[in-house]
Amino acid sequence: MKIGQRIAYQQAKIILFSSFLIGGCSALVQFYMDLNHVRDSLRANVDRSIELYVPNLERAIYNLDSIQTQTIANSLINDPLFYDVQIYDDFGEKIASASVEKQRSRSLQLDEYSFDLIGLPETFEQTITIQSSEKANGLLVLKLDKQYVANGLTNRAVTLAVSGLIATFALSTILFLIFYYVLSKPIQQVSRWVAELDKDHRGLVPPYKKQDELGELVQNVAQIWHKKDQASQQVATLAYFDPLTDLANRRRFVEQLDKMVDSGIKQRQIGAVMYLDIDRFKTINDSLGHQVGDQLLMTLAQRLKGVVLDTAIVARFGGDEFVIMLPELSGHVDEAAEKAMSIASEIANVIAVPVQIGRNLIHCSASIGLTTFPQQDDSSSQVLRRADTAMYRIKAEGRNGYRFFDVTMQQEAQKRWQLEEGLHKAIERNQLEVWIQPQVSNEYIITGAEVLLRWRHPEKGMISPMDFISVAEESGQISAIEEWVLEESLNLLSRWQATGMPSTFRHLSINISPSHFMQADFIQRMLPILEKHPVPDINIEFEITENLLINNFKQAIETMQALQEKGISFSIDDFGTGYSSLRYLNQLPINVLKIDRSFVSDITKLDDNAPIVDVILLMAKKLNLEVIAEGVETQIQHQFLAQRECSLYQGYYFSKPMHHRDFFNLLTQNDGVINPPSDYV
Repeated sequence: MKIGQRIAYQQAKIILFSSFLIGGCSALVQFYMDLNHVRDSLRANVDRSIELYVPNLERAIYNLDSIQTQTIANSLINDPLFYDVQIYDDFGEKIASASVEKQRSRSLQLDEYSFDLIGLPETFEQTITIQSSEKANGLLVLKLDKQYVANGLTNRAVTLAVSGLIATFALSTILFLIFYYVLSKPIQQVSRWVAELDKDHRGLVPPYKKQDELGELVQNVAQIWHKKDQASQQVATLAYFDPLTDLANRRRFVEQLDKMVDSGIKQRQIGAVMYLDIDRFKTINDSLGHQVGDQLLMTLAQRLKGVVLDTAIVARFGGDEFVIMLPELSGHVDEAAEKAMSIASEIANVIAVPVQIGRNLIHCSASIGLTTFPQQDDSSSQVLRRADTAMYRIKAEGRNGYRFFDVTMQQEAQKRWQLEEGLHKAIERNQLEVWIQPQVSNEYIITGAEVLLRWRHPEKGMISPMDFISVAEESGQISAIEEWVLEESLNLLSRWQATGMPSTFRHLSINISPSHFMQADFIQRMLPILEKHPVPDINIEFEITENLLINNFKQAIETMQALQEKGISFSIDDFGTGYSSLRYLNQLPINVLKIDRSFVSDITKLDDNAPIVDVILLMAKKLNLEVIAEGVETQIQHQFLAQRECSLYQGYYFSKPMHHRDFFNLLTQNDGVINPPSDYV
């Protein structure tokens, strides 16, 4: 801080100015009083001198005693007040006079000004009464010495000014010292104390403890700083730690991981990161409540901290995701990986120990992805991405395990991401195509068909739905895709009906994914499309999987009944591969069962034993359901199923899936009848 900005300097200026102002005003008052006193004193001296010599002058003038008169004049001129004395008789004649030569003054104007301030006349005249003369009197004329009078006043003024200046300066100094030690110095100490508080407040004692306004200010600042310190600690805790588990959060973990990556590169030490996800945590949370879920997370967090070393960092990234950093495990990658795998095994065992929360005994498992660091051109984001990718691979493989990241995982993840990004543009760029596979009767008549989807990518060529449907489901794009498929399929049927198509073609089945079917607005989104493209005399059939029914049977049956009222029928796709309940099957508004290709492919001879196929056909007959056998590829399979009264078939033995234009040509080529096929090779 500049000296001109300091309070002490400002205070000194104010005190000095105020003192001089007050001193000056006081000096002026004192000078005015002295001026009056000098004026009165001079007048009294003049009057006293005149009164002293008037009686003698009266006698001397009356007696015409010139010697006595001159003596009186000489006596008067000896008074430094006067420089000229003249005495006149009653006839007006000068009978005596005396004068002194005036010294030339160096400050004539100052003398004149000072004399004028006194306000006395330069000449005094006193009448001398002569008793014998009735008509005239004598006269005494005195002239004052201006220089003498002015010097007296000037000396008094200078003395007063000097003494006043000294007194003012002394008073200013005393006041400044008093104010400095009483106010300015404590304020400076408080200021330095506050500045030190911002650097390191620990151990700092308040510099002022008196019970006055400044002491109250110090106490208030100390209280405010204490609250600020508590708030800062709370903010730091919220910024770097998870409030539920007290573990590090993502921000703190990433910062520490960045440091350890740099340190590992410099010191050539290998560490590891584990990305851990609690299996089925959402089910636990939804069924037992969030309070139980939070208690479970806190318990598992403490277990994780108990397994790893103090040098490790355990963090919660949110939800049921935990990340563990194991720094500097070894100087060799293989040894570091071994140690990380050993710790992962311990963690899996610790998490597997049941947790008792209230009356609930909860069993947990975890999916753990691991990776080592640092690798070439590594960063914290790359390390976390590798561990996360490995963790999702474990979840995809069935959960409850751990494994290290390998490059193929990243390649697959990259491939899925590219597919997901491409799907966003596939519909608007007309890259998706409707393909159709016929469904044929025993008479080789095409009575229906299943709509299939193909993606003709401009760079990758034809992409199978096996590659992109799961990606569409995970990314939430399946709804828009299936709605496009429905509208495109209905539009094709409308055009075909307008062109002319065999009357034997009576149904078209369209696959619906479970995630789309279970959406709350599924009916509201589908009905406008169905109403926009009516296709009379053709049954629109939605294919759903039996696993969809198990997950939410009540909602599924309500949705199916609502759509059935609008003319939609339903078929169970891949029947026999899930967990079908015969009781549920009897209650569902379904029309068709599709025997999964896995049961059909096992048929190689007419006398093969296929009990599951026999059961499905018998059950469908009892429930009055139509059956379609999928994956029929040989004549033997066809004959085997026909002997057991299967009526409809779908597979390469009859026809491969084909573009909708090729299908329409096949359908209209021979009035819906195909030539007897040969085995598919």
